[in-house]
Amino acid sequence: MEDRSSRVVRSLWIAAASICAVLALGLAMTRVTASAIVCGACHEMSPKVAAWRTGGHTQIGCPACHETPLPWYRFPETLAVRGAMLTRDVGDHWSNRARDASRASNDDTSTVPDSTCLKCHDPSRKITMRFGTLIDHTEHAKRNKSCVSCHIWTAHPDPNVERPILLMAQCFTCHGRTKTAKAPGTCDVCHPKSFSLRPESHRPASAWRTRHGKVALAGGQPCDMCHDEDFCRNCHGVDMPHPTGWGKGQPAGHASVAELNRQVCARCHKEKPDLCSMCHHKGWEPTKGPWISQHPLMVRQHGAAFCMRCHAATFCTDCHISRLGISPIAQQ
Repeated sequence: MEDRSSRVVRSLWIAAASICAVLALGLAMTRVTASAIVCGACHEMSPKVAAWRTGGHTQIGCPACHETPLPWYRFPETLAVRGAMLTRDVGDHWSNRARDASRASNDDTSTVPDSTCLKCHDPSRKITMRFGTLIDHTEHAKRNKSCVSCHIWTAHPDPNVERPILLMAQCFTCHGRTKTAKAPGTCDVCHPKSFSLRPESHRPASAWRTRHGKVALAGGQPCDMCHDEDFCRNCHGVDMPHPTGWGKGQPAGHASVAELNRQVCARCHKEKPDLCSMCHHKGWEPTKGPWISQHPLMVRQHGAAFCMRCHAATFCTDCHISRLGISPIAQQ
């Protein structure tokens, strides 16, 4: 029969094993929940994790910046903090208040104090700027009183934006080319004379002309950092992006421009064989050539009154009675 001392020893071993198991499980959970894979498991956070992988902090885990570090033996508190964060985010999700995590915006930077940055970065070190940028780091740090006021893109750069332009966009929260800007935004303020002012995205120029429209429509600020307001009009011949009501027949809409010079439209709209007929002539078949060769059938089916809904009464005669057989209006 087991004596009392043996039972005590066995109980102590069981208690020690239980404590070790709890510690091992807790520490394992602490390590697992610190993983970017776990953070990225939520679809709202996965874009930020993807952005983090393209930045310079890929060797730094999420907790290093987004948590107050605690000693390993206080892992229950660490797990409680992460559980509270998860509860908050799930609550935001189900209440339709979840933020768009695809944008590395100011939303989360308030949770990263300067003390967190200074754990790794020495403010007295010599600052070396890439991308040909001139900056007085000490002066900016003193004035802004926050690392993330400038370094907002450091941990979560947007992978879809050219890096120098992305950084420049943050500079332009204070700098600008308008009279109301807090700081000047002319090129020589921040860039040496040897710096190439043409971004990599603009090369080659022929390819950039083809794809720049989608970039501009996504957000005009990157363009405004270098180009004046009338830059687009000088090239396109009309306001870009098109103003409200452009396609709905307002007095200042597209018809007034097209009537003066159809070639202005053709600078961007390359649809063939007849751009205007795509919207203005019901029954037009693109595979059968321009509208001028198809319109007799519509006249026979609907009568001339059908044409007069849009055209003046003399519109047909300008072409059909002309000595030349065709007029400039018909050519349009």
